[in-house]
Amino acid sequence: MKVAINGVEQEESDFEGNTLGAILDSMVKKTPGSYIRRMWLDGKESPSDDREALQKIPSDIDSLEVELANLKDLVATNIANALDYLKKLIPGFEQAADLFRTGNEQEANKYYLQILDGIDWFSQVVSVIMEPDEEETELPDADSESLQIRQKKLTDLMSQMLEANQNKDWVLLADILEYEMVPFYKDWENILSKLENPH
Repeated sequence: MKVAINGVEQEESDFEGNTLGAILDSMVKKTPGSYIRRMWLDGKESPSDDREALQKIPSDIDSLEVELANLKDLVATNIANALDYLKKLIPGFEQAADLFRTGNEQEANKYYLQILDGIDWFSQVVSVIMEPDEEETELPDADSESLQIRQKKLTDLMSQMLEANQNKDWVLLADILEYEMVPFYKDWENILSKLENPH
């Protein structure tokens, strides 16, 4: 099996393992702080988490090309994406709150459903950003709140929003969106800005 990492041919014997998955793990261990960004088996791109491919034995593969990238770069990209996303999400909260207050429930509920998707996406990105430093979940500029405390706060706010929506209490829902969610995500803007530019 021919092996190349970031376009540079490698000795197959440099990587231990009886399966492709074990060989990929060995590659990542030899380059601390990296992850597999892309992978090609026999010239065809393959997802690096394809279970079937990961079970393959090296003798069944003619060539393996791997693109390794730095986790810090991935985190930096995710932070930038999350900050861009907040620029859309925060006005969405305000727009939905205004629509609920003016009695335009149908339009407001469209925004509300998009907001729920946005909150879910943002939460996933935050967990990816924070995962590399699992032991260090203290967040900069968050009144010494940890990630876990902020996640619990979000869960509480989400259940209040759900209850208000089920009870068709549009004024309460608008208040939660405007006076709880907007400041919550503006805090996230500050936290992520500090993570992006720590100095």
